[in-house]
Amino acid sequence: MSRATAWDTEERLRGRRRLLVASIGIAAVLVVGRAVQLQGFEGAKWRAEAAEQQQARVALPARRGAILDRDGVPLALTRETFRLSLAPNELAERDEAVRSLMDVLKLPRASARRATDPRRRWVVLPGSFTADQRRTLGDARGFHWERRLERFYPQGSVGREVLGGISGDGRALGGMEQALDSMLSGRDGFSILRRDGRGRKEASVALPVAPAVDGGDVYLTIDFDLQEIADAALSEAIDSTGAKGGDLLLLDPRTGEILAAVSKRQGGARGVSAFIEPYEAGSTLKPFFVSTLLSTGRANLGERVNGENGVWADPSGRVHTDVHPYGWLTLRDALRVSSNIGLVKFAPRLTPAQQFGVLRDFGFGTPTGIEYPTESSGRLPRPDRWSAMTPASLATGYEMSVTPLQLALAYSALANGGTLMEPRLVREVRGRNGQTLERRDPREVRRVIPAGVAHQIRDVLVSVVEDGTATRASLSTFEVAGKTGTARRTGANGRYVAGEYNATFVGFFPARDPQLTILVRLDRPSGAYYGGLTAAPVTRETLQAILAARSPGLDRRSLLATRLPAQAPPAAPGPVREDAPPVGSEGVYVFVQTDGVARGEAPAGGAVPLPELAGLPLRDAARRLHALGMHVRVRGAGSVAGTLPAAGQTATRGDTVVIQGDAR
Repeated sequence: MSRATAWDTEERLRGRRRLLVASIGIAAVLVVGRAVQLQGFEGAKWRAEAAEQQQARVALPARRGAILDRDGVPLALTRETFRLSLAPNELAERDEAVRSLMDVLKLPRASARRATDPRRRWVVLPGSFTADQRRTLGDARGFHWERRLERFYPQGSVGREVLGGISGDGRALGGMEQALDSMLSGRDGFSILRRDGRGRKEASVALPVAPAVDGGDVYLTIDFDLQEIADAALSEAIDSTGAKGGDLLLLDPRTGEILAAVSKRQGGARGVSAFIEPYEAGSTLKPFFVSTLLSTGRANLGERVNGENGVWADPSGRVHTDVHPYGWLTLRDALRVSSNIGLVKFAPRLTPAQQFGVLRDFGFGTPTGIEYPTESSGRLPRPDRWSAMTPASLATGYEMSVTPLQLALAYSALANGGTLMEPRLVREVRGRNGQTLERRDPREVRRVIPAGVAHQIRDVLVSVVEDGTATRASLSTFEVAGKTGTARRTGANGRYVAGEYNATFVGFFPARDPQLTILVRLDRPSGAYYGGLTAAPVTRETLQAILAARSPGLDRRSLLATRLPAQAPPAAPGPVREDAPPVGSEGVYVFVQTDGVARGEAPAGGAVPLPELAGLPLRDAARRLHALGMHVRVRGAGSVAGTLPAAGQTATRGDTVVIQGDAR
């Protein structure tokens, strides 16, 4: 080899060595640089990722608070359940696992063997299992448990329209579950577990734990006994009348507490319809018109107007009618028999501002503030939007819409002496250790009318139940005050639908010292649709059930003080009609001895000589006979022409005496 060739070879080797050294140097720089990057700049990130791989975060769900009635009866509870999944290839002994599933979980043999089939990698068993079942099966290999908190309602369907529900993923769906979700839901926690190389998890005191904060327990104003009674009464009424649905509310008029709220509709109620569905309430609104007249000094109950025998055209040409023809009526009797003509004739005495102002003060046309996810404010037009016919329409309960809740609260104001109360569904919220976190006390909204006016209206409402349009709501032992209403229904286009009505009764009990306000509304009853024939009997049956119950929400001592003296058993109600005529009108009807008749003591036993009644007004004659313990049937009109048996003859207490009027 020549010298030149050797020199070239050596030079090439030297170049290769330099390139190798340079490459090594560059690689070393890159390694060091990457190490600096990982250690210095991204160290926290990778340390966290390593910790994530070695640890497992396990959620600790908070227990949702309970919902209870006013006396602590559970209405909604949360229970611990478990879901079980199987990994068949991990089972130590398949036959033993099959026996355990059959004995503890009560699975059929075929299902147990299918769940443990080693050809399957993962099997989730349907349904939930109790803590006792989980403890019995234990944590054997292949058994994988998932803890769950499940909402359930121990009282079944009773009260569910008030409570709402919880979806499968834990979302509150309507009712008090939604309205009070922030109080009930609590705050979830978490636990960090160490995970070994095989993926097994174990607790460590060195790892953080954030305990869950359970939700508070909510005590409602609802009385479950009353709720159950109301639910049964409304269901029976809907079945017997063929109604498409209905509402029944029970309130304490002194505090505004809602003791029972039931709403039923075809296809199932969507919440408490009594809070969210306004309607034209018709004659049940007439007491508030009369209250306005009395409180503004524009009329008194003794003033008289002509009933025009049932048909009258006002100065604007609008024709007003009554179900029955009446002659001269006092304002008291116009309200008692629900005469549209009699009340409309008083409407011009009020200015629009006066009529609107008192109705608004009673709470109409504005939300009540009830603790519920939604409610309707109803509709009460402002005076600047009234037509010439609006004052007369409002006097008879039309051209405005109200919710049953608003109507019940307004009657509660009449019952308690004239004060509108804020409605309440929640009494208090308690923590898991029983301490009171929040208490909601009764709150007065405003005084609406003077107490004297409220008492005058109360007395008229007592007479409505005694011998007016609501005799089928009467009790023989206690006075009931109230009013019926039969209002036409509107359709989707806003027009009245022929043959469709809402029948309503609303009142309070006992009349002189009220403990309950009761509202019954039936949606489109078939056949007899008058409120006096449909809603009023539901009221009586509900009150009778409450009085017969062992533990209703009533003050028994105060109730006994309002009990009426013993009387003869009342006659079976005849075919009473809504807006039944006053004594002296045409027609044949039955007077039933109820709470409001003259309560002189009837002679005890034996024969009673009948007094001379000729020439007396039929109403006065009927009261005198009631005082003697007789049942009375009236025929004709005008004054008394005679009786059967005749005056001077004898009758036994409880017999029926026929009074014949001198006009037919």
